[in-house]
Amino acid sequence: MYVNRRDLLMAAIAGIAGFEDRLTIIDNSHDQGLELDDFAGKILRPPAPLYCSESYNLILTEAVRRRLDLFFIMHSDALASPEIIESMVTRAEELNEEGRKWGVMFSNYDVLALHNTKALKGMEWDNNLPLYYTDVDFYYRLKLAGIEIIETGLPVIHQEAGSSVIRSDPGLANFVYSNMSKWQAYYNRKWGGDRDHETFTVPFDGK
Repeated sequence: MYVNRRDLLMAAIAGIAGFEDRLTIIDNSHDQGLELDDFAGKILRPPAPLYCSESYNLILTEAVRRRLDLFFIMHSDALASPEIIESMVTRAEELNEEGRKWGVMFSNYDVLALHNTKALKGMEWDNNLPLYYTDVDFYYRLKLAGIEIIETGLPVIHQEAGSSVIRSDPGLANFVYSNMSKWQAYYNRKWGGDRDHETFTVPFDGK
């Protein structure tokens, strides 16, 4: 998913050389004018730029439609390697052979995450949480559903310590800082507590 910082996106693509032809970039920039010379993958331009939750839901919908067993979501400022991609796919195959009910596999949290389409079918990211807390909400619901989240600890780098998109876009930064407390309050109402302190197992309705 791309918003800005083309230089970091180019580094992210270069890091997974060999998988470029299977890569789809969602262009969520203001003018949706991303162009990449000799790019072997696909650039998807939705009718209007999407927030994170909307992008994730689009990706899952496409994975189901295309009958993909697995799909990755990678931040545009991630830095991985082909070996990490291969290692995660191999681990997924092992988990499936073991009959494990898993949904998401982390590297450096979700900077590069592998998803199990079958386990996630019918779920969605909450669009009331367009950016922050949308991931926390989704992963908490996986936990409640008894779907495993796998931690690999693989060394995927979040370039420039992450949040590069927001730091590079004053308008987006203002949107985030103006709404963060609202998203946090919504999450607390939904789950009876903040991240890692949730008390509800039924959203908005307690136990």
